[in-house]
Amino acid sequence: MCAAAQAPAKNFANLLNTAKGIKKFKKKIPPVEAITQIVESGKNSLRADLYKRLDFTVVYDEKMKQRMAQASEAMFKNLYEKSTNEIDRAKLNAYMHYAMFFIKAPVVIALTQKTPFEVDLSDMVIAMKTCANVYNLEIFELLAQLNAHRDFADILGFEKPAQVLTIFAVGYPDSE
Repeated sequence: MCAAAQAPAKNFANLLNTAKGIKKFKKKIPPVEAITQIVESGKNSLRADLYKRLDFTVVYDEKMKQRMAQASEAMFKNLYEKSTNEIDRAKLNAYMHYAMFFIKAPVVIALTQKTPFEVDLSDMVIAMKTCANVYNLEIFELLAQLNAHRDFADILGFEKPAQVLTIFAVGYPDSE
């Protein structure tokens, strides 16, 4: 079992400001054992009542990731059109590139809640990042995708009222 690392970005604004830290991934697919351990470390960090209300879905399929990227792009375009502030528009435009990098990740993990409820996932994210580090993998939580959660639930085939809380891009970092 994997055992705590850095606290994740707490909100969209923080993620926008730290987007420069996002790296490329190597094409090499991580071993199933590593992905299983990352998911298990996330599950084990949750209280029993939360564990029963959340699901992890691992996505390797390129077509599925491409459909998720299209939903993300539509979400960003919608936010851009609603924005009246040029600074926010510039940030959204710049960040969209970084937000789409998950389609190049060898693995995407979607965290789904079966019914809507408030939950703090920071301990779970720390546990997953720590475990990923053991396998020399990088894991990035993409909070900005939350606005696309309904589309993601449809794409991944979840029954309503389930919705995707967040997604994680996982892979070996490319040092280029």
